[in-house]
Amino acid sequence: MEEVKLTRVEKQGLQAVDVVVVAVLLAAGAALRLIVPPFFGITPNVVIGMYVLAIMLLKPRLPQVLGIGLVAAAVCQLTTKSLLPYLNFASEPVGAIVTALLLYLPFDKNGLLKTIKPFVVTFLGTFASGFTYITIFKAVTLFATLPKNPAYTYLLLVVIVTGTFNAILAQVLYFPLKQLLKNM
Repeated sequence: MEEVKLTRVEKQGLQAVDVVVVAVLLAAGAALRLIVPPFFGITPNVVIGMYVLAIMLLKPRLPQVLGIGLVAAAVCQLTTKSLLPYLNFASEPVGAIVTALLLYLPFDKNGLLKTIKPFVVTFLGTFASGFTYITIFKAVTLFATLPKNPAYTYLLLVVIVTGTFNAILAQVLYFPLKQLLKNM
């Protein structure tokens, strides 16, 4: 009787099903961004929550994480109400990288941390993206003649509200989607 040796094949990149998962989540984020009513004038960028969710579920390598961030930035161009929409091409890759780095934290060692992992990672990933956007926006407009106003404080509030909204959404979706992907 011949012995068969099984070897584990390491993923070299995103597989077709992974690309479909990312595409569906980003499309869902764009659609939600278009239909979710603004809260006190704030329309949450749900695209961020969806790419964070994709990165948490698929755990891609750094080049794929950057790719997801750049594709998310392109999707944001279709749904943005921003004065400087192209800043997303800087902020979304930063949010994606921060998300990927946060996955190295020992969330799975503790029952409570494992349970709130989607909330924490999504909030911090959204905050990283939003804070990067605000910082660049502030630098770009630093020399513009703008009347004194609380715009930057307001933008920080937008980031916090968006982070909370995305974190709740990711918390609700993460475990069912993880189970669904496991069964595929």
